[in-house]
Amino acid sequence: MSPDLRKAAVLAAAMGAASLLAVAMTPHRHLADAHPREKLAELLPTSFGDWRIDRSILPVPPSPDVQQVLDATYDETLARTYRDALGRRVMLSVAYGRNQHKGMNTHRPEVCYPAQGFKLEQGGQAGELDFKGRALPVTRVVAAMPGRHEPITYWLLVGDELTRFGYAQRWAAIRYGVRGDIPDGVLVRVSSIEPDNAAAFQLHDQFIRDMLGAVAPGRLPRLIGSASTATTAAPTLRP
Repeated sequence: MSPDLRKAAVLAAAMGAASLLAVAMTPHRHLADAHPREKLAELLPTSFGDWRIDRSILPVPPSPDVQQVLDATYDETLARTYRDALGRRVMLSVAYGRNQHKGMNTHRPEVCYPAQGFKLEQGGQAGELDFKGRALPVTRVVAAMPGRHEPITYWLLVGDELTRFGYAQRWAAIRYGVRGDIPDGVLVRVSSIEPDNAAAFQLHDQFIRDMLGAVAPGRLPRLIGSASTATTAAPTLRP
């Protein structure tokens, strides 16, 4: 075999091996198929502690074009408003996607609220919420429009890992991907109409603790992952 033919054969073999490796490393197993999935409406209680569903106020409905994107992105969404014995209202929105790669950013408050005409008075600020000794990573946002001031608290679950949007989210997806898994995703958003941001966030934390405390322990991983799952930090990169 001539040197040129030998080089061509080696190159072809290398290209073939790279192609097979790419196929082998392409995620193909949906984590959502590994366990039965309950409807969000069945997973989250309609009442707990002092909280009851209040049907007089709903979270901001998306515009028709945004709703079309949401329908194509998520497999299920849930929107409720709860009211406590003191008359305080908290709005809850949950979005579930069987494939978290499929545009989870669409429902991100920093994206969907401006799309509804809101102005962000406070961009996403990282925070933590203590739930039974476990620090849950949450993000705080404040959106406003004339006549409505809405502080927002939300968190993101990718597969079994609580994480944040951006590099941390992609890093979590990559770790699943190298195992051949396609993780599902859950975005939980809590908000209230309240001019005092600090008071609103304090109420959100109380509401979230009450809500999660009312969910059966075996169902909690659907909302906050497993306590034994530690989220590995993403490499330090600038967005």
